[in-house]
Amino acid sequence: MSSKLLYYLTFVKINMYISVDWKGDNMKKGYTYAILAAILFGTVGLFVKMAHSTGLDSVSLLTVQYMLSVTIMFGYGTLRDRKAFAVGRKKLLELAVFAVAGNTFMALFYYMAFEYLPVAMVTILLFTYPVLIFIFTLLFEKGNMLFRKGAAIGLAFTGCILALNIGPGQAEYPLIGIILGLMCALFYAFMNIFCEKRLHDVDALAINAYTALFSLIALCIYRFPFFVFNGELKYESLIYIAILAVFSQIVPLTMIYSAIKNIGALKVSIIGNLEIPIAAFVAYIVLGEKLTLIQILGSVLIISAIIIIQRGDA
Repeated sequence: MSSKLLYYLTFVKINMYISVDWKGDNMKKGYTYAILAAILFGTVGLFVKMAHSTGLDSVSLLTVQYMLSVTIMFGYGTLRDRKAFAVGRKKLLELAVFAVAGNTFMALFYYMAFEYLPVAMVTILLFTYPVLIFIFTLLFEKGNMLFRKGAAIGLAFTGCILALNIGPGQAEYPLIGIILGLMCALFYAFMNIFCEKRLHDVDALAINAYTALFSLIALCIYRFPFFVFNGELKYESLIYIAILAVFSQIVPLTMIYSAIKNIGALKVSIIGNLEIPIAAFVAYIVLGEKLTLIQILGSVLIISAIIIIQRGDA
């Protein structure tokens, strides 16, 4: 029931800030893709936890996932438009930095956080990244500190405390899990900033494919996946890996980029907040994870803070 309440409150709040005009095929496609992507991203934690239950740790899981996704994306990209993947040496270096210094750590911390925290809590922590981007803008790009945005930061901080049930004498979740979740948000914020400034002229599928490739190389250097070639990879694990590769990486990211072209990045980012209640609802149905009313209130405060900051950039 609590997860359903969070979904309802989030949907109402997002609907307050988005004026939906369904006229035209492009508008319909944009909203449909954005919603479907949020739904798919909202199920990531479920399949990560299921993959962990088969004996795979986060490094092994990500390594095999990238092996599969790289094969699919480069294969498809070569058939679709080979020229889009022909990036220059400088751009290739920027993609390597983006992948190794950003995506690898973000994904690794994200998957590791699920080992310590419920699905909804990890998703909530990840979605503090717009607040981190705003703080970066204030510190390094001389952004304007409006009272509304300052209040939004305080709102997000309060929401995190409530959602994570942090207080005197309270230890609902292990500190390591919270740190991993926040580090994931930090690296995700870096990825958003870097992509906007350096990779705006690169094909979306090419960004996705090269990012996965360089992250795969980094993980293989850290720990080569001998278990894959020794036949130690379980069939059950491979099923979850395939689901994550296709439905948490390739398909939703493609939908996100298409939605941005049709309805704009602002509305897509606001719709993306649906991931929080979807993740909570899916985890409640399948894993039996529950949220208290206080945690729901904290989640709504975080979503409100994100929307306030994003609306200020409209």
